[in-house]
Amino acid sequence: MKKILLGLALVAGFALANETLTVAASPVPHADILKVVKPMLAKQGINLVIQEYSDYIMPNSIDF
Repeated sequence: MKKILLGLALVAGFALANETLTVAASPVPHADILKVVKPMLAKQGINLVIQEYSDYIMPNSIDF
């Protein structure tokens, strides 16, 4: 789990500061992991928006 959190933090670290990052995730365990990472990213100026979906087709049909 620590490796996953570290990986997510590193990926987000490459994003520009003061940016909003929107991620679609399944509720468990992915959204739960992202909720732990969210405060870490906020310290770096990155606003993480987590959109939870239980339907695996829905996130792929949304145009951002």
